[in-house]
Amino acid sequence: MNVRQIEEIELNPETAYLTGFIIGDGSLANSCKSRTDPSKDYRISVDISDIDHLFKIAELIKTIISTSSSPKARQQAGNRVPRSYLFIRNKSLFMFLHKEMKIPIGNKSSIVHVPSKVVESSFEVKKHFLAGYFDADGGFRGGSLGFTTASERMQNDVSSLLNEFKILHSTEKWVNKRYDKVFYGIKLRRCEIDKFINSFPLRNASKLNRIIQRFKCGDAGAVKRDRWSRISPSLGHS
Repeated sequence: MNVRQIEEIELNPETAYLTGFIIGDGSLANSCKSRTDPSKDYRISVDISDIDHLFKIAELIKTIISTSSSPKARQQAGNRVPRSYLFIRNKSLFMFLHKEMKIPIGNKSSIVHVPSKVVESSFEVKKHFLAGYFDADGGFRGGSLGFTTASERMQNDVSSLLNEFKILHSTEKWVNKRYDKVFYGIKLRRCEIDKFINSFPLRNASKLNRIIQRFKCGDAGAVKRDRWSRISPSLGHS
């Protein structure tokens, strides 16, 4: 009987971006395939509201592994913001994210961190990792840009990476009374916004466009937005 070999996946700018994005907006299944099939379910899930960017994530994944999976719209009750999801079942990618990048299986929000292999890697890999994480979990914070996480370690790790790139920022924490849970934040100095979008290859076109419009940033962000909007001519969808 032929045993299928697990494909080797290496840490590079593309897989670093995907790792950051999965840490922010993805999850690794902690389940079996079904009630009748107890074998491990190597499912990677992403659930976001921006279906355009989710199609780009799907195209990125297809440059790493062979898969026919595509994003799908999720039915939402009432007036809730529409969301989309992507399920990928692939043992090689699952094990890369879990074993190599140390992304926890199942509920991970309070225990995620920057993978040690990213910390020990090149500046280029670190740039793409932070870009992926920002495209997932980053956004507007108190008149500037920043990150929010339930993991204190993630806050410390991201702060250390920003220090490497000499991006001035502050850190904070607060208790969300609704959930009775501590959250940790990072806020960039407003004067660092141009430097941030010039330094990191952000790929979420709609988020980048909102940043440029709000802060009247220079042309660099628009150039990046155009570059990633042309990542594949076949990204159109109905």
